[in-house]
Amino acid sequence: MANGVRQIDISLIIMLMGILLIGCIVGFAITKVTPILVLAAAFGIMIFIVSFVWPPIALYLLVFSMLLSPEFGQRETQGEGFTIRLDDMLLVVLSFSWFARSAIKKELGIFPKTPLNRGIAAYILICFFSTVMGGIYGKINIIGLMFVLKYFEYFIVFYMVVNFIRTEEQIKIFVILLLITCAITCFIAISQIPGGGRVSAPFEGQSGEPGTLGGYLVLMLSISMGLFLTSESRRVKILLSGLIVINIISIMATESRASWMGLPFMYLCFIILSKRKLLLIGTLIILIAISPFILPENVKKRYSGTFKTERGFQAKIGGTNLALDSSATLRVLSWQGILRDIRFHPIFGYGITGYWFIDAQYFRTLIELGIVGLSIFIYLLYQIFRFLLQAYHIASDNFGKGLAMGVFAGFVSLLLHGIGSNTFIIVRIMEPFWFLMGLVVVLYYIEKDKQKQLQSESLNIQEKVANKLLEPNKV
Repeated sequence: MANGVRQIDISLIIMLMGILLIGCIVGFAITKVTPILVLAAAFGIMIFIVSFVWPPIALYLLVFSMLLSPEFGQRETQGEGFTIRLDDMLLVVLSFSWFARSAIKKELGIFPKTPLNRGIAAYILICFFSTVMGGIYGKINIIGLMFVLKYFEYFIVFYMVVNFIRTEEQIKIFVILLLITCAITCFIAISQIPGGGRVSAPFEGQSGEPGTLGGYLVLMLSISMGLFLTSESRRVKILLSGLIVINIISIMATESRASWMGLPFMYLCFIILSKRKLLLIGTLIILIAISPFILPENVKKRYSGTFKTERGFQAKIGGTNLALDSSATLRVLSWQGILRDIRFHPIFGYGITGYWFIDAQYFRTLIELGIVGLSIFIYLLYQIFRFLLQAYHIASDNFGKGLAMGVFAGFVSLLLHGIGSNTFIIVRIMEPFWFLMGLVVVLYYIEKDKQKQLQSESLNIQEKVANKLLEPNKV
């Protein structure tokens, strides 16, 4: 009881000190800067204190801000500009709160032990090292280093989830919130369809990124399907069916061929892992049969146009012309340029943003981080692949199996998405992905603890039985 009272007292003291600090800062700053900046600073400090006292609120805020926060600044990819989103600022505040809480409560630890730590640590180190080397070569400025920090936002999300979520009930709540966010995003995307053109994520302005939205939607479609295939609740299945339908409509409306590329492999994962193979195969046959009649014309045109040569654009392999449209041709030409230029910095690459823009994850990783960096990146992907399979097989209930299977199939689809997009460095895809990875890690450890407890109980029972048998017979 004394410890509990002391904990409450500490929380109250921190809250009162925070209120006093906000008052002092507002009182001093209101005469020096604009009121909007004062309100923003006060709001940031308030979030810091609240998330320090009650950490889960930080994750609740983060779930909705991943896709539903606006961007500020000029969108550039070569280090000449920098884009800030509301969740970037929110994540900075939450991270400081997390570090402060971990420093005070040392038993929490800043970076908890997970099966992915080695790959993550190696990837972070190679990104920093290659970028510093690129700065020495004179190819990268301070903005390039800011891009590196932005890449690591989703790892912070991952460790915050592993640190602060403890129970299966909490995991279910966050999965529901992620699905609600996805539904809101889908409705916003569908509302853009009557305006013509390709749909994009909310609050991206005129220069939206349909491929980014497509990658996010494919990931969340996979989660919805994984939970649908394992759920025994009729109401849950109806709700998930509706989400799956609007998700597919939104994916088609993005006209993102990189996203479409991942769909067959995602579906194949479900056929292999799920027990409902007949349902999946039957549904697939029906979809293939009716697709020519239900697919929108813009989708058919976008797909068929991939293999039509456009005037003025031509890529060659071995002297043979490739029949591709301008977008695909430019990608192939950029890949060929990377294979030509990597010889100048083959080991550690040019550093983050040290080379001109490449819209392909694996080639971009090669040119920016070199052969060493690409090898480490592939090792991290292998660790994720292996862990998700382990988490699926160790799960003992339907929810755990559905979530692990959905994240695994979504991850496989993102691997294909990365052929034509910078999938694994796009925050709007990676923040939800690493949030989900954190949930699966927590669920994995919960299952392992259950198994240890069952084994311990089984050993106790066996020991009691053995002792009973060894007792001398009593007359």
